[in-house]
Amino acid sequence: MLGRWRQLGAGHAVFGAGCSCGIQGTSVRVQDFEQDILGFLRGKHGDAARAASIAELLGAMARQKGRAREALALLADLERSLDSFGALHRGGSS
Repeated sequence: MLGRWRQLGAGHAVFGAGCSCGIQGTSVRVQDFEQDILGFLRGKHGDAARAASIAELLGAMARQKGRAREALALLADLERSLDSFGALHRGGSS
């Protein structure tokens, strides 16, 4: 998951590209949304998602033992977020 985040974080999300009105669209770095993703995870999972970065969060989760159920739920939500940004990166919809 960390490799996937690093790949996505280096890319851009495209908003509104290819519409018939002639507007080219806006491209924003996916990494700029990292704190928003972490905020979403903290809102849903509380202290289990407390980290300064996604890389830090995944590292902390890898070191924890005995919290598999919490970790799986958090990872599932993170994966859905990354899927959504992956679709934006490709210029599609989520």
